[in-house]
Amino acid sequence: AYFSNDKVSFGAMGDSTYEYMIKMWLQGGRKEQKYRDMWDHSMSGVHEQLLQKSSPNGLSYIAVRVSGRIDHKMDHLVCFMGGALAIGAYTDPLGFDSLRAQRDLKTAKALTYTCYQMYARSKTGIAP
Repeated sequence: AYFSNDKVSFGAMGDSTYEYMIKMWLQGGRKEQKYRDMWDHSMSGVHEQLLQKSSPNGLSYIAVRVSGRIDHKMDHLVCFMGGALAIGAYTDPLGFDSLRAQRDLKTAKALTYTCYQMYARSKTGIAP
């Protein structure tokens, strides 16, 4: 995927854009294919460029890209992506058993686990 802006983030100021791609396609009765296409193209970019694993814990996260460089952090607002990816997988026009749907569902589960751990591993139960 190609990103044209200096900053790509699924956290603050970016989350709603991606969240509504899949929602608009679904709420529109799956008739406006451009929204599904934008979603699928964006998710390919996530998997190719932004999806990372922490070390040493191996937790999956969606990094931020700034001026072509990866910033290894994930805002808590990115946690919507677990549900959004799952919705995308279960409604994938290629079918739930497609490689794309299974890739997205695997990532959805991994991100949701990471988001849970952000709170569970904190002494206060509040994410950093």
